[in-house]
Amino acid sequence: LTEDLRYNAHFVRRSTQREVEKQIAKRPAAYTAEQRAALRKQLEDTKFLTPDYADKTKINIAGLLRKLVTSLPVP
Repeated sequence: LTEDLRYNAHFVRRSTQREVEKQIAKRPAAYTAEQRAALRKQLEDTKFLTPDYADKTKINIAGLLRKLVTSLPVP
């Protein structure tokens, strides 16, 4: 019985360790201060949609999709 408990504890520790290693392997490397500054500089010239225009676009897209779905033939 104690061997089973030790085996189970070892199994849980080992599987947890593997999961942590997988997560670390998937994580991209952190940006350096210079890289973050360069990205901020690139974003200065980027034009974003204003919130008002973005909402109107969502409504227009929803309307177009509704028209498309109603005009498609039903199988």
